[in-house]
Amino acid sequence: MALISNFFLVALLVLSSSSMLYACDPNTLNTTTGEYPITVEGTTIFDVAAATGRGVCDIARFNMMADVAIPPNIGQVIAIPPQTCTPDNTTCILPRLNPTRNCIFGGPRLYYTVKGDTYERIALYRLNITLESLMPAAAPGEASTDATAPLPVGQFVKVPQCSPSQCVIQPVTFEYGVYKDLAEKYGSTVGQIMMLSPTYNYSEALVLNRTRPSIDVAINCTALSNNLTVLA
Repeated sequence: MALISNFFLVALLVLSSSSMLYACDPNTLNTTTGEYPITVEGTTIFDVAAATGRGVCDIARFNMMADVAIPPNIGQVIAIPPQTCTPDNTTCILPRLNPTRNCIFGGPRLYYTVKGDTYERIALYRLNITLESLMPAAAPGEASTDATAPLPVGQFVKVPQCSPSQCVIQPVTFEYGVYKDLAEKYGSTVGQIMMLSPTYNYSEALVLNRTRPSIDVAINCTALSNNLTVLA
C-alpha cells in the first residue's frame, strides 16, 4: 500500500510540475490591439489566428463576425484583440446539425450567398433545415446538384418557409460577438440573421473608428400551428 501511495504522490508531483512549467504568464502576453490586412487570396480567420497568436473565436467576436467560416476578401482588415491565457477556438464554430424540419419559422424567404457557401453549409449549419428541402430538384436527365460544391457569390437561394409561423424583426446594435451568439440569445438561426443583412460579413468599426453596426435580427421565430404548410 505504501508503494502504491508513493507512486501516486510522485505522479501528482510530476503533473503539478508540468502544469506549472506550461502555465500561462499574463505578463508575457501582448495585450495591445492591432490590425491584420488580408493580402493573400484564400486566407482564413484560422490563418489569422495562427499568425497572431490569438483565438479564432476571440478574433471573430472582436470583429462582430457573421460566421467565422466565411473567408475574408483581399483588402479587408481584421482587428486583432489582446492576447489571453485562455484563447477560444471552439465556441463560435457552427456545428453541423442533423435537422428534421423542412422549412424555417417566420422567414425571410431569400438567402444571399456569400464566399465559401454551399447548399450543405446553408441548410445544415446556418438554417437548421434538411438539405433536401433547400436543394433544387434535378431536371430530367440531369445529374443532381453537388451539395458541397461552392455556390457563386451573390446568388439568391429561395428558402422554404413554414406557414403559419412568425418572427419579430428588431434592430439591434451589435456590440460584441458573432451571429451564433445572437441566434442563441434571440431564438432564431444564423442563416435568418444573415438573410436580413445579406451583405454583412463583419464590422470594421474597430479598425475605422466607427460606431458599432445596427443590424436587423429575427427574434422568437416560432410556428403558429401544429399543422404547417411549406411555402417553397
